[in-house]
Amino acid sequence: MTMDQGRADRMAEYVASRVGRLQAGYRADRSDAVAALARLRRGIGRRPGEDIELFGLAFENPRTEDGDAGSLFDELSLRGDGITREEEAAFTAITLFAMHQQSRREASMHRGGYSFGRSARLLGRHSGNRDAVRRRFTALGTATTWDETVHHARGLIQQFRQHKIPLDYGQFARDLFDLRGDRAERVRTSWGRDFYRTHHPKDDAPDEGSPESDAITANDH
Repeated sequence: MTMDQGRADRMAEYVASRVGRLQAGYRADRSDAVAALARLRRGIGRRPGEDIELFGLAFENPRTEDGDAGSLFDELSLRGDGITREEEAAFTAITLFAMHQQSRREASMHRGGYSFGRSARLLGRHSGNRDAVRRRFTALGTATTWDETVHHARGLIQQFRQHKIPLDYGQFARDLFDLRGDRAERVRTSWGRDFYRTHHPKDDAPDEGSPESDAITANDH
């Protein structure tokens, strides 16, 4: 594993942890989580450094049991004056999650194992307009700029939210990071395979946190 891959893995773990806490708080109707997600939605399509409040909301952790505050920067030794690929990927994923979870207290929109390709395939099935989904998905896969990538991802995630289709935000953040490096082809190949594969019984798994989901998860390991 290269140093970049190791840093990207830690970034993805951070994103999964951060959105997991926000999701749990939102579903429990905690005022701090509700307010945080509302503010984070303002960051969609923006660069991490444009708003210091949003920067903090995305990247800080609650205090740990021993009293030390943790953050993305405790996991990564980030240097330099410019925004890094890790920061941009993490910020984009977290802000898009804030939109995805909006008004969905009955369901967890961040869920492990749901790659972008898998979620897009489910969208095609549930929306009844697979051709339109395939066109948007293809546009995402062939995007040549960061802004174009975020635009098409946002459009699909808005539809995921409408149809209550989850997405693995740790993996999504990692994919966004890799799309800007030498692993972009691997990301697009993985998404394509998941989009065009045949139906899998796990696609019908209930929302995480339910007794049925707990049983499925236990049987998967």
